Amino acid sequence: MTILTDHINFSFNKSVAAIFLVSCILLLSLSCNDDNSSSPIPDVYVNIVINPASIEYGNLNIPGNYTLIKGGYRGIIVYHVIDNQYLAFERTCTYDWDKPCSKLVIDPSGLIARDTCCKSSFLLLDGTPMEGSLATIPLKQYKTMYDANFGRLYITN
Repeated sequence: MTILTDHINFSFNKSVAAIFLVSCILLLSLSCNDDNSSSPIPDVYVNIVINPASIEYGNLNIPGNYTLIKGGYRGIIVYHVIDNQYLAFERTCTYDWDKPCSKLVIDPSGLIARDTCCKSSFLLLDGTPMEGSLATIPLKQYKTMYDANFGRLYITN
C-alpha cells in the first residue's frame, strides 16, 4: 500500500512541478514586451539601411550629429551617439501625435527635438520629454544596428 501511495505522491508532485514550470514560462513571456508598447503612435513597418558616412547623410558619421530620413509614421531622426552607436526616433510628438502639424524639428544645439504644435521637447540622447513639455511619454524608438564591416546602419522595428 505504501508503494502505491508513494507512486501517487511522486506523480502528483511531478505534475505540480510541471504546471508551475509552464506557468512561470508563460508569465515571463507575457511580461516581455516591446519598448514602444506605451507609445500612442501607430506602428509602421520600418526596414531601412543607410551608410552614415555617405554624402547623402551629411556628417552622420561624426558623433553628436543627426539626420532626418523618410520612413516611420512621419519621418525618422537618426542620431549618432558615440563610436558606432546610433539611435533612431520617430519624428512625431507623443502628446498630440494625431494632429497634422505634429512633426519634430531639431533645434540649433542638435541635442533637442522640438514640436511647437504639441508644445513639447525631447532629448535626443534617449528620447525623453524635457521639463515643461506636455508630452510625458518618450519618443517612439526604432532598433538600430551598425555593421562596421560594411559601414551600414540598419533601422528596424
